Amino acid sequence: MNMSRRAIAVILGSLALIGLVAGWRARFVSPIRTRVTQVIMPLPRRHGHLDGITIAFVSDTHIGPHFRTDDLHPTIAALRKLHPDVLILGGDYVSESPRFIDPSISALADIAAAARYGTWAILGNHDIANTRERIEEALGKADIPVLANASAEVVTEKGALWLTGIDDAILGKPDLVAAFQPVPADAATIALWHEPDRAEEVVPFDPIFMLAGHTHGGQVRIPGIGPIAAPKLGERYVLGRYDVDGMPLYVSSGVGMYRPPVRFNCPPEVLVITLLGDDS
Repeated sequence: MNMSRRAIAVILGSLALIGLVAGWRARFVSPIRTRVTQVIMPLPRRHGHLDGITIAFVSDTHIGPHFRTDDLHPTIAALRKLHPDVLILGGDYVSESPRFIDPSISALADIAAAARYGTWAILGNHDIANTRERIEEALGKADIPVLANASAEVVTEKGALWLTGIDDAILGKPDLVAAFQPVPADAATIALWHEPDRAEEVVPFDPIFMLAGHTHGGQVRIPGIGPIAAPKLGERYVLGRYDVDGMPLYVSSGVGMYRPPVRFNCPPEVLVITLLGDDS
């Protein structure tokens, strides 16, 4: 069947319009439609007393020229509604310039207020590149402890939960032995590492699971193909749950964006993990 020039022009024009609309949504709509991903984490029987504890994970806010603090409002609103027991910030809080540190941490302080037992943070490669000391100082002023090769005990009404943060794998100096050293034997521990692809190194320390960000889930995911690109140390584990030698690993798509400043088929997310146990 031969088509007229007019028909061809209509088809091409329609495809161009669809492309423009898709591009506009990927740049201005999808990046602020935050999704809450709920995960149930079964606990080993010895940690069953922590049943019902909720942990929220927010990573990769990337406040900068393409993602402003106002764009965090959906995330802040979601967390206030969820009111998690524990909030963990997964690194990469700023992009491009240290001048975004103060507005970024101010917004994160609003997020931190939503957590019942407290908020803790780890650092990502962009944080170190944009002046690690200034970011650590700003987080400290916001009463958000930074776990860099360090552990913290979270005292809940159901018992102790430990958080172990490992320094950034790209620009930091990760030391897993030092990170886990304070944790008592057989304690319920959550491992935190910005980059996911070295998760195998965490397995011998026996955390109940590990949380990571860094990848943005690929940020642009083509249906039937997957992410078009992945960063260094975020190529094997890109998004969602993985089993790493028996250890559950969760990789979040994060909240913000980095080059290119678009999201397609990969919405920003707040990850909420509810611990499920049997203490009988």
